[in-house]
Amino acid sequence: MISERQAAAQSYSNHVVSHDFATAATRYQLYRELESEQLAIMARENLLTDWSAETRATVLTAREFVRDTREARTMLREQVRVFVLGFRGSRAPLKNVLQQTREVVHSLERAGAIKDDNGWFEAEILEWAIEEYERIS
Repeated sequence: MISERQAAAQSYSNHVVSHDFATAATRYQLYRELESEQLAIMARENLLTDWSAETRATVLTAREFVRDTREARTMLREQVRVFVLGFRGSRAPLKNVLQQTREVVHSLERAGAIKDDNGWFEAEILEWAIEEYERIS
């Protein structure tokens, strides 16, 4: 039986998160939050009437946030794809890939790269991992 300390040491050493993955995760989570805030601002506008200059600016700003978030999502999905592809050679079962992916997300949370959002971010990452796993199988 191994001690809790040894288990923790193994956990940290087996789950190395690339700088690119961490950066993409941080960026996507931030952009997603900003996008949500901007869309909430836009939702308060009456878009059924003639648009004032302020309304137009609000809508255009929201569109920029949506585009930026989409780009950040694409970059993070690519990092998830690369991560999952790393298990292809070992033919790891999906369960193991998902466990490793969860540990990456938890490592990012512990490191402060992403915030705990009650599992929503983790669920999205795991969904992508499943899609990528099925695509390469």
